[in-house]
This record gives sequence, C-alpha cells and structure tokens, in this order.
Amino acid sequence: MTEKKQTNIKKTLKGYSEAFQKDGTPIPVNFRTLVPELKKAERFTHLIHSYPAKLLTNIPYYFLATDILCPKNGIVLDPFCGTGTVLLEAVLSGRNAWGADSNPLAEAITKVKTNFIPKKELEETLTVLLKQAKQVTVNRQYPDAITAWFAPSTLKQLSALQTVINDLTNERQKAFFALCFSSVVRKVSFADPSISVPVHWNPERFSANPCRMEEVRNKLQQLQNVNVIMKYETICKANIDRVESLNGRIEEGVTASVISKDARQLGIPDESVDMILTSPPYAGAQKYIRASWLNLYWLNLVKLEDIKELKKHNIGREDYRKGEVYECYSEIEAADKVLKELYANGYKERAFLVANYLNEMKVALDESCRVLKTGGHMVIVIGNNTVCKRQFDTQDYLTSYLVDKGMHLQYKLIDDIKSYGLMTKRNKTANTISREWILVFKK
Repeated sequence: MTEKKQTNIKKTLKGYSEAFQKDGTPIPVNFRTLVPELKKAERFTHLIHSYPAKLLTNIPYYFLATDILCPKNGIVLDPFCGTGTVLLEAVLSGRNAWGADSNPLAEAITKVKTNFIPKKELEETLTVLLKQAKQVTVNRQYPDAITAWFAPSTLKQLSALQTVINDLTNERQKAFFALCFSSVVRKVSFADPSISVPVHWNPERFSANPCRMEEVRNKLQQLQNVNVIMKYETICKANIDRVESLNGRIEEGVTASVISKDARQLGIPDESVDMILTSPPYAGAQKYIRASWLNLYWLNLVKLEDIKELKKHNIGREDYRKGEVYECYSEIEAADKVLKELYANGYKERAFLVANYLNEMKVALDESCRVLKTGGHMVIVIGNNTVCKRQFDTQDYLTSYLVDKGMHLQYKLIDDIKSYGLMTKRNKTANTISREWILVFKK
C-alpha cells in the first residue's frame, strides 16, 4: 500500500471518530469500495481451504494499513480467529499475531496459511506422495456414519492418501498436505456442495427443475468412480502456488500462533496485546463443527464419538438438551427486555440460546479486555439477529457491556454484507444477517 493511501486511511479513521463523537450516529461504509485494490478473489493463502462465514479480508487489511489503531511492531489478537484471516493480514502488515478458536480444523487451516514453505520442497514431496498413494493398499473398516458419504473406491483412495500423508516426518509439510487432503474430502463425498453442513445430495430436491435434477444424478454417478488422487494433486498444486505467493512477504521473525482453543481462557498475561480485531460468532448463526465434522474425522483431529462434546465448546451453539434449558438473563438491560418478552410468549429455548450466548460472550469480552494494553484498540465485527421475529440488537448489547466495563467507544461503522458468506437461515423463526456493524473501542 502506498504512503498516500495510508495517509488517506489515517485521515478517514480520524474523521470517523470526530463525526461519531459529535452526534453518535453510526457511519455507513463499504469496505469493498474503501479497499478497491482487493477486488480479486485470490489474495495470498486466504482461499487455501473452504470454511463457512469467513471475515471479509478488506476489513483487517484496512484497519492494519496504518499505525493509528496498532503500532507497526505491535501484537494483534483475534480471540475468534476462525481460519486466520486477521492473523494472515497481521503478519503481512509486519505484526505478530495470536489467535484462538475452538474448532481444530480452523486451527489447522490458520497454521498452514500463515507459514511459508519453499515451492520446490512441496513439489518434491508431492511427487513422492502421489507415487506412494497409487501403490499402497489399505484394508480398513469404516463406521456406517462414514461409508454413507463415499463410494467404496473413494474410501480406498482416501485411505491410501491418509496413510502416506501420516507417514511424513516433516511436520510443516505434513500439516500442508493434510490440509489439502481435507479439501478433497468434501469434494469427493456425496454431500451437497451448495450447503455448508454435510447434507446428502438429493436429486429429488430439484424435481421442479428436470435439467438440474438430471445434472445432480450424473454428478452422483461420477462420484462412484472419481479419481481421488488426481483431484488431490490438482488441489495440492493450487495450494502450493498460494503458499509460494507468501515468499518474501512476511518479515523474518514475524509469526502467527494459535495460542488457545477458548476465547474465554486465552492463557496470556494482562495487557499483553496492542490490538484486538475479531468477528465473534453469532447466536446460532453457524454450525462450525457440524459443517466440518467430515474433515475433522479424516484428519484424525476428533473421534466421531467426541463430535458432540466438541460442539459444547462453541459460543453461540444451538443444540442444547431440554434439561439444559432454563430461564436466564444477561444483566444487559436492553437485551433482558427482549428476553422477558420471549420467555413470556413461550419461546423458552430460543430465549435461553441467545441469553446464554450473551453470557458466554461477556466472559470472552472480559478476557479480551484483560489482555489488551491500556491505550490499545478493540475492533469487533458483529451483526444483529432476529429471534422469533423480534430484533435482537447484538451489537448494541455488546457495546453497552463494554462501555460499562470502561472501554471507550470511538465509533461505529455499518457495512452491508450481501455476499460475505453470512447469509444463512439459522432457524425457521430467524432472518438472514444482512449487514455488519464494526465497533471500535479504546481501552
């Protein structure tokens, strides 16, 4: 980014603060317009692996472009780092970055996408892996929960690839090739590619569209004899090029690390980070573990019987048992007013879900405030929910809580997110999230 562009961003950010402090009116923005140089879908390793509801790259890129919110040699923390969008942009800007996430797949993606490995090394290893995978035969029995998603020949090829990847001794390369393997898993499964969580591709869904129905039938037939190893090779080559694009772009000594699996327990000292930039989960908005359970299984990150337990560590989860549901509140006045209405109208489960979400978020925000240096900034990207046809103003509730804790609200921005990957129906009584709020605080 040019010095002129950085100067313009500094002026713009100061302008946001002055305008908001004057009348408290949220400021409409469009980060795609603010950062037009990021028009291309590809940017370094951001697309190395699919994942639901990724943060728009333009946002961290913009806020990290200058030292107005974070010193040039500062430490950036994302306590809900997902696949490391913030961490990658932080290290590209010359800053060390820390992250936390409860999903082992997100952690695996983050580690690979923020580390450079020379292209020649990866290409040489890939040649060996492909040769071995074509020669090895693995006789392994799989549970019905797995065989239901793959053709028999696909299972054999996946087993062969998994075996030769697991035998790699170079841990950085092993992590890279395992992640490429994870990418191929969903592509060769019977899962509908248009749905984030694994749902069997059903041609009958398209009975009103005979052409589409026939197309799906043909693709399912092709999956019976798909060349998994060839697909894996294609994915590896594309990802090798992505990693190569990092060559010389990350300064020596600058690193990104996933330091915790829980935003509520970061395990780092008080006032140890200069900036927090994060997009927390939405109450019931995305089923991250359910969406990635096939990947987690094939990467040996989680056993099938432990998937449910892993879900419990996610803030904003939906799948509570009836015995876990009770009438609780958040002690945030505006939120509790809505919660009382929900409970009074018989929406006990949905009210509990969002109340518990707020209470868990309060703990996570407490932890973020603890580790943020005095004078440091916290940028939160969040959207509002509609719960049982009632507006649930999440951004306002979190703002109120942080201000009560002594954080100083600098300004609020609003950006429409028509194609950010968050347009998802969370419940039959909920609407899609159509815009995001960017909240900027100073400690």
